[in-house]
Amino acid sequence: MLINWITIKVNDLEKSKEFYGEFLGMKLQNEFSPKESMHIAFFVAENRMKIELIYDENIKLENSANNNVSIGICSLNYNELLSKSRENNIISGEPVVLGGNMECFFVNDPNGVGVQIIKGE
Repeated sequence: MLINWITIKVNDLEKSKEFYGEFLGMKLQNEFSPKESMHIAFFVAENRMKIELIYDENIKLENSANNNVSIGICSLNYNELLSKSRENNIISGEPVVLGGNMECFFVNDPNGVGVQIIKGE
């Protein structure tokens, strides 16, 4: 079994696209509107895992900070992302080493979804 994508419903599609595309460096794979009020954007990681962002003008979502779901992302640009996260004041957990060798830090995306950024090797 392969997990193909994770769906995140968003209040601000542009901020979310900026976070996953420009900030994390994922590639925009597809963007479309299945109906007039709904807009969907798919971002793909190097390993082909996808993040689906769904915005619906007719639905106002509450910020889901600490909704017990997080996304783990391994990055070779770890130090750059750490610096950018500090500059943007989005760190929710400073760098730690887990399991004896996994260095990581935590941020929240514009929707309150936790993102664990892991130092790639």
